[in-house]
Amino acid sequence: MISYHPDSRFLTDFVSGDLPVSQAICVSAHLEFCGKCRARVHQIEALGGILLSQLPSQAPDADSFDQLMSRIESEEETLSEGSARAPSTAPGSGVPAALADVDWPRALGDWTGKYLENLQWVQFGKDLRVAPLPIDEDRRDFSIYDIRAGGKMPSHGHGGEEISVLLKGSYSDAEGKYTRGDFIVRNSGENHQPTATQDSDCICLVSLERPVAPDRWFYRLANPLVQYRLNSARQRVRSRIDGL
Repeated sequence: MISYHPDSRFLTDFVSGDLPVSQAICVSAHLEFCGKCRARVHQIEALGGILLSQLPSQAPDADSFDQLMSRIESEEETLSEGSARAPSTAPGSGVPAALADVDWPRALGDWTGKYLENLQWVQFGKDLRVAPLPIDEDRRDFSIYDIRAGGKMPSHGHGGEEISVLLKGSYSDAEGKYTRGDFIVRNSGENHQPTATQDSDCICLVSLERPVAPDRWFYRLANPLVQYRLNSARQRVRSRIDGL
């Protein structure tokens, strides 16, 4: 069962088209799993239309926006979880076997097959590998994370916002346990160490405002090399896609 959702401001910015592309993809991916948030999006669209129709000659002010948020939040309890939408169709045969059974979000569209068949994985120790995606490069770092079953990411903090959406498996940290479809936000100053459960690899879409900051000194020393490897992998994927 999905326990972690984007808040009302995330959903409002999604409806209005104000989110960076990678954030919008993460929200859209969550919506494919979560009937409750799909209902909230429809509600925001309807309430926004009513609000704008009542104010034809001027832009809504801050008080109007706050009233909209208050109305949305007051009605959240009436919404049911609902059923998840069917996942996107499986990508082509060139996709690695470990990713073939992942519910890739429709928001990736034509990118799904092209990117997944041309991923450049960067390995970090025995438990984690990261495949950068050349999407939203001027605003965020957007990647696929694969944490080995039972494996741990290095403990790290954040210098900016991190959004993760689980597409397969589950993981836990000091704040809780997260399962398929969950939308998890970590903000600047927060630290955690995601640990995948033993039954399956954990596959996530991750959008980062800034690179993570490892807690342990030897990971911090290696961080410039890590960023170089990720940027190089992203450039190789872009070159392959451009050549198709």
